Amino acid sequence: MNTSRTAPAPGAAPGTAPAPSAPAPAPRTRRGLSRRAKKRAVTVLHRFLLVVALLYFVAPFLWMLVYSVFPAADLQRENPRLHPGDLTFSSYSRLLSQSSFLQPMLNSAVVGLLTTLICLALGSVAAYGLARLRFRGKQVLLLAMMSTQAIPVIVLAVPLFIVVRMLGLFDTPAALVITYTAFILPLVIWMMVGFFEDIPLSLEKAARIDGCNRWQILWRIAAPLAAPGLAATGVFAFITAWSDFFLAKILTASNATTLPVKTASFQGLFANDYTSAATAGVITTLPVMLLALAAQRWIVRGLTEGAVKG
Repeated sequence: MNTSRTAPAPGAAPGTAPAPSAPAPAPRTRRGLSRRAKKRAVTVLHRFLLVVALLYFVAPFLWMLVYSVFPAADLQRENPRLHPGDLTFSSYSRLLSQSSFLQPMLNSAVVGLLTTLICLALGSVAAYGLARLRFRGKQVLLLAMMSTQAIPVIVLAVPLFIVVRMLGLFDTPAALVITYTAFILPLVIWMMVGFFEDIPLSLEKAARIDGCNRWQILWRIAAPLAAPGLAATGVFAFITAWSDFFLAKILTASNATTLPVKTASFQGLFANDYTSAATAGVITTLPVMLLALAAQRWIVRGLTEGAVKG
């Protein structure tokens, strides 16, 4: 019979049992390694695809920017020359000094701002009512309102042209403002519903106790609290109105021409002014890109949550 005992650890009190030794770490199995390798490969693949997609969308703008600051003769060679010493901004100063280019830019700004203000005013009231009032068929109404966006604009081109001509609004900014408002307002309402539903009802109940009516609650409480959503929705409406080409081409001739239509006019059937077209394209695109980057989170949130909560 073996009576040997394990000697206590140095410094331990006599008669105490020895501390159990820590278990050795389990070796990594092949399954664990393969899972980590697969996860890492998927992550690398996702990042690679994101970089490819980013280059695909950004490359045309970068090439347009290059074409606007380098002489066209250097770029149209068999081996394009891109020397930093050849940089020039003469095309920008030339276009921005021409009234034939400044007037379309002013038209685009006026039409975009008026459309944005009208859509925000009408859309806020409609979205607040849809967010707070409970009635049968609310979701059906929202879906029916958004279904109008599925109709191709080209199908409505001829009827819109006839109606605008009959009303005497052809080639006027009013025709564009009314048409853009009709197309953008459903999207504005859809986006704003989610923002108004995020506002706690307790605040509105407290305002009612203080004597506020529905209109006062909307403009004094709900609208300030939904200010980020209003800003993002306004940016979305302005971008849509600013960058439209098809309707502006059909409903205008010369007096109310917008910037996208003017930019397209630099490319003709027998002659193309590539430098002017690229410069006008940069001037048209840059405000849209900056506004979209500034409000992209709120725009995506409004589009995804617009009618999910109701």
